[in-house]
Amino acid sequence: MKTTLKSIAAVSALSLGALSLGELATAQSLSPSVTPNLLLKGENMAVLNAQNLGDRSYVVPAPGPDATQIRMKLKGYVFGFRVIKSDLITTFDDNSYASYTDAKSSGLAALLKKMEIWSVTKGRYDKTGLRPDWHVQQNTDKKNRRVEMNYDRNAGAVDVAIEPRLGSQGVPPATPRERYSANDTISGIMHLMMMGTKINGELCEGRVPFFDSKQHYNLRLERIGTERVKFDGDKEEAIHCQAYYEPVAGYDPEDLPSEEEASTPINVYFKYYEEAGVHVPVRFTYKISGFTAVVKVDDIEIVPPR
Repeated sequence: MKTTLKSIAAVSALSLGALSLGELATAQSLSPSVTPNLLLKGENMAVLNAQNLGDRSYVVPAPGPDATQIRMKLKGYVFGFRVIKSDLITTFDDNSYASYTDAKSSGLAALLKKMEIWSVTKGRYDKTGLRPDWHVQQNTDKKNRRVEMNYDRNAGAVDVAIEPRLGSQGVPPATPRERYSANDTISGIMHLMMMGTKINGELCEGRVPFFDSKQHYNLRLERIGTERVKFDGDKEEAIHCQAYYEPVAGYDPEDLPSEEEASTPINVYFKYYEEAGVHVPVRFTYKISGFTAVVKVDDIEIVPPR
């Protein structure tokens, strides 16, 4: 059950050149010629560097006029109760991207722990796929765990710093090659959105690899067809895909999915937005062991290139 709910939830101090956050916000409100920056709406972007584990500061450049920006607000429900609220903001141009996500769960008895987590990723991409430069994740629960993943393209390796440290890296742990070659969790979402448009491959086909600082897994994708689904207050046609969670390495025995969980797909519905040039996941559903979980886009904002 823990693996099931983790899968559902996942499928949910900033430097900006010479301008501070306040200065840029003021400039945007006064001048329509300034490209708006949706990343500024990320609740935790201002504290990106507040708890750094080393000397490195993480910088997210302001988007230029050629950037596409997308903000999605998502809400998740179990038994009709809202249990997850998430924000996903991404900006990308022809070869680089930066993304912010946060997720808050209210807790639902023994089914879902109360959780607050946010993360930021910056990287580059081409037709062959995404290559993150760094990924920062901050839990704001009692442990206040911080994760920083820094990628060295020359060495072909990723350095993973975690504080407080994890008690285990799983049996067997993910290899250095598995860690480096997989997407971080946000880059994986971007990979799904860009398939068939910005990067090679067809939407909802093949496997997309993920590494979340401990666990390495794949999402195996199958395209089902088209279907009208409700999101953002309306019912529209979307592409229906199924995603199967496949653990690879970095798991403790108790974290492995049950046979039922492994064989039950998450239903993902994508809508193509021409102004953004990518497919956006607008609805997720999961039915298992007598309960249904639904995560859907409640509001979407797109700033196309100028």
